[in-house]
Amino acid sequence: MACIKLNLNVDVNSCLSGLWASLPVLGRPKSGIQKLEKEMARLRGKRDDIKNQIEEADRQGKIPTNQVSQWLREVEELEAQVAAIKQDFQSMSCFSCNCFNQTGGTSSQTQQAGDQVSIGESSNFCSIIRRVAKKLCEATELMSRAGALDPIATVGPPEPTVMLPIAHQPPVGIESYVEDIVGYINGGEGNIIGIFGMGGVGKTTMLKRIQQHYHLNHSIFDRVIWVVASKDCQLKRLQIDIAKSLNLHTLEENDDEQTCGVKLCSFLKNKNCLLLLDDIWERLYLQLLGMAHSGTEQGQQQHQQPRKVVVFTTRSETMCAQMKAEKKMKVNCLDSDQAWQLFVQNSDGDVLGSDAGIKFVAEKLAKECAGLPLALVTVARSMSGKRSWEAWNDALHQIRDKHEWTTIALPEDSLVMYKAFKLSYDSLENDSVRECLLCCALWPEDYEIFKSSELIPCWIGSGIIREFNVINEAFAKGYSHLEALGAASLLEKCDSDKVVKMHDVIRDMALLMVSGLKGNKRKWMVKAGIGLSDLPRQEEWQEAERASFMMNNITSLQEYEASTFPKLSMLILHHNHSPITIPPSLFASMPHLTYLDLDGCGITELPREICSLTKLQYLNLSFNPITRLPAEFGCLVKLECLLLMDAGLEIVPNGTISNLSMLKWLNIASTYPVTEWWCDELKCFKGRHQLSVGITINATTDNIERLNMLPPNVSIWQLILDGENISKLPNYDLGIPQWSCRVSDKLEILCISNLRLDRLVLAAGVGGESSLGCLKRLGFHFLILLEEISLNRVRLNNLRELSICGCPMLNDVSWVLQLPCINFLYISMCRKMKEVISEVGNSNSISSSTIRRLILWSMPNLNHIANRSLHFPYLEYIRVDECPELKKLPFGAEILKNRLKVIKGEEDWWNNLDWDDENIKDSLTPYFR
Repeated sequence: MACIKLNLNVDVNSCLSGLWASLPVLGRPKSGIQKLEKEMARLRGKRDDIKNQIEEADRQGKIPTNQVSQWLREVEELEAQVAAIKQDFQSMSCFSCNCFNQTGGTSSQTQQAGDQVSIGESSNFCSIIRRVAKKLCEATELMSRAGALDPIATVGPPEPTVMLPIAHQPPVGIESYVEDIVGYINGGEGNIIGIFGMGGVGKTTMLKRIQQHYHLNHSIFDRVIWVVASKDCQLKRLQIDIAKSLNLHTLEENDDEQTCGVKLCSFLKNKNCLLLLDDIWERLYLQLLGMAHSGTEQGQQQHQQPRKVVVFTTRSETMCAQMKAEKKMKVNCLDSDQAWQLFVQNSDGDVLGSDAGIKFVAEKLAKECAGLPLALVTVARSMSGKRSWEAWNDALHQIRDKHEWTTIALPEDSLVMYKAFKLSYDSLENDSVRECLLCCALWPEDYEIFKSSELIPCWIGSGIIREFNVINEAFAKGYSHLEALGAASLLEKCDSDKVVKMHDVIRDMALLMVSGLKGNKRKWMVKAGIGLSDLPRQEEWQEAERASFMMNNITSLQEYEASTFPKLSMLILHHNHSPITIPPSLFASMPHLTYLDLDGCGITELPREICSLTKLQYLNLSFNPITRLPAEFGCLVKLECLLLMDAGLEIVPNGTISNLSMLKWLNIASTYPVTEWWCDELKCFKGRHQLSVGITINATTDNIERLNMLPPNVSIWQLILDGENISKLPNYDLGIPQWSCRVSDKLEILCISNLRLDRLVLAAGVGGESSLGCLKRLGFHFLILLEEISLNRVRLNNLRELSICGCPMLNDVSWVLQLPCINFLYISMCRKMKEVISEVGNSNSISSSTIRRLILWSMPNLNHIANRSLHFPYLEYIRVDECPELKKLPFGAEILKNRLKVIKGEEDWWNNLDWDDENIKDSLTPYFR
């Protein structure tokens, strides 16, 4: 039988002795944390003194030395790590290796633990003490290095004398506007500039080009800040977003708006700043966003003050007046020549060039878009693949159909965009893809939606993706739908390929279609991410079929009478972070509910009345400190998807899950503490369908063998093997008896974490190769003794993502060149690693990599990515942070002929890279952020 063998060579005694030797005499966990906090207070005081010296040097035109900047970064990183330890101690939830969970976070349990609990009573405390000891050593070491930070600042590099181009391949019709605004800013004529125009006309694109220009040209501004306001945006959220953009961590959640404004102003008071505000809908007080000038001394001239320039976009000219814009610029629609140029750029050129009849119709179709860029792009993309004159002519008739459009009471500018949206919507291949698109409008405006942890589960849970045997097939279908929506330009790509975004105008059109148009029977209530503290009044959403109140501040749910919401099938309260208590009457008020998302709501207990949701098919209770399920939970006879990630679930009455006969997908990954109920429930599963399971287990041989005892109708889809909670380290020999096809055949996500082993071999069984044909994501996290990872007759032919984090003894990962489809490589906190790939020279047949996204973080000794030239023909994105010794990239300007779009990293790192030819740097600079 084909299988996988993990040969984990471990000396148990030496591992245990090393573990206890690493724990200094700190006493109990709480006293250790107090010692650490005391040392951190000393460190913060020294940091603040150094920052004051930097501010004084800044006024003299000096900049901090690289040594000082590195020290400050290390202090900031340590602060975040210490805060995480304190939070974990308060919740007593052990560190969860959430390697591929896009939403992130730890358990929000609020159980308090104090010094009265001994170390021996929980391996959690052992983990806390070990982490505290390590961070205390780091804090002491940073404090000792502070005295050697002299000088604090030095003279900065000369300002560049050559003006770089405003934009790299500027979009049609934008460049003249950008040049006008840049000239106005550079001339110092005013500090508040308003850009206005209808939705979809290109305002955001223009703002991005301005941002790009000043990122490339540092002669005017010390800081360039980009934030998106959007409709119903809260001032506090904008302030937090600005602080994040500045890497400023002094703003706290409990600060009021005035306090946040003071902190921003204080940080920016002596800096020349450009604030780019996209899509504002109401007046904002710029002083509260840090854009206030510092007070002038007697006789000091205005022009001597640091400049604070604000450029904002809005749909309303009135808003420009309210914001007291000194320059207003209206962005008009494109003229006919520009419109046709943009249409052609987004069409299939071969089709337009091969048939004069199609070109003639296409010109008329472009004219119907009235010069609105978003409409032109949307329509052009919707016609991609259409090669007959009849199809083009039918599209023209549809967009000109006066009978259809006269029934819609929309202003002319919105009507143009709605026609374009409707044409593109109707051109999608089937109703499933159309419904997928509409679901994206359930998220907040301008929100980046995670594909695998948010969007595709929504499509599965709402029944759009229904026909599948195992969850792998459902996700494959979801990614296929995402590709179709992206190709039609109805969803936008983001910097991370794990997320997508819906243009706010497209979102408006989708919500019009499902709720606002006469004769449409569907009705949705979408109030996502707008700062609600309570649910809307009952009469506002009593007739709703779908209701999304995600990402608000709702703290309480009202009592309702039975069947108050007779039509409601979907309720989303995802990420209302305040602890929510569910009243018993809530579920009885929604008798037809099929989809319920309570992810991240701080819920501690489910009422017994949940049994009244007899039609429920999808339930997400992830990231809630729910320690037990009520026995009545087993009455959810139609439940198909149950997500309990990081739920802290300890008690599950026998038969509660195993009797859910319709269940297809169960995710209990990263649920701590890992308890034994999973084995009994899965072993006795009586479902009618194949059950796909995501699970975290303690990495013992017994537990691995238990996976083999699961019935044939249970398959493991995601597996996290974790050693954090095991009190004794087993003698690992994970060979043929432990890894059967039932485990590996459908396994798509595998993470191995917190094990003390020095060598890890992914090996095939005797006489065969591994059956890990479905494995797409693989993670090795916090394997602190690991020196080598190797493959032995294993064919990971479908592996797409590899994540390696916190393996400080690992030398390299040359074996990634054996992965034919790897496109995402993330390596962090591997301190010993000097080269990512050190054996390129040993194989003449391998000279290129399929990697599309490469992220390297916190590796102080890394000096090469590869020891010889290695081609990256598919590389689109590279990010390097805290790798000071990496002085050279393994490619030159030829990379521009391929797919490169973004290079991210610290500015000091970029400026200090070695180049064979400075022209290569000039060619790559437009891609650097």
